[in-house]
Amino acid sequence: MTINRIVFVQNSVIKQQPVQSNQLPSNQLQNIPAGTTLVLQSYSIPPGSNDHYKIALDDIQFKGFSNWFAFANHVQITQDAIIPETSVEAVIAKQTDKTAAKITVNRSTLGVQQGFLKLAFNVDTFIKRQPIDSSVLNDQSKQLIPAGTELILATSLPDNNNIVRFTIQDNHVKFNLFNVEIKGFSQDWYAFVKHVGIQRVG
Repeated sequence: MTINRIVFVQNSVIKQQPVQSNQLPSNQLQNIPAGTTLVLQSYSIPPGSNDHYKIALDDIQFKGFSNWFAFANHVQITQDAIIPETSVEAVIAKQTDKTAAKITVNRSTLGVQQGFLKLAFNVDTFIKRQPIDSSVLNDQSKQLIPAGTELILATSLPDNNNIVRFTIQDNHVKFNLFNVEIKGFSQDWYAFVKHVGIQRVG
């Protein structure tokens, strides 16, 4: 099955109308950091606009909307097959300390870059406000994320050993989103360690 995905090749703003973002109120705008990949239900080039895509996101909403416009020069539409990333479970299996996933990032290559790691979803799965079974959480406390999605993470800089740590709790990895809120939250989300991987952006 072919899955359409949109890849943001630079920092961008998706909008409720295909116009300059400074013409719209903030509740009709959503910042999307470079490196983000979102799964699409559909996309089109709207009549009269040759520089925007009209996109319908699969499962995810931002600010209550799943339909947005994206500036075409900032994105790529891809039908590439989803290649699973190394899972967080596989990372911590190689560590003696199982309380945190340790991701190596060469600090000297970052400069002032923020949002340098991404959470890659290898299967359809829920992100959750607590590290428990999604079936016992209400809809406001969980969000289904389709396989093939890649969300940029807000993290501290690597330590002096070039390590970024992610807390592991009850077989879930705890993470914060960079410049994006889902269900009104950007911080303190959890994902099941078997279902996601953490990779360098770019």
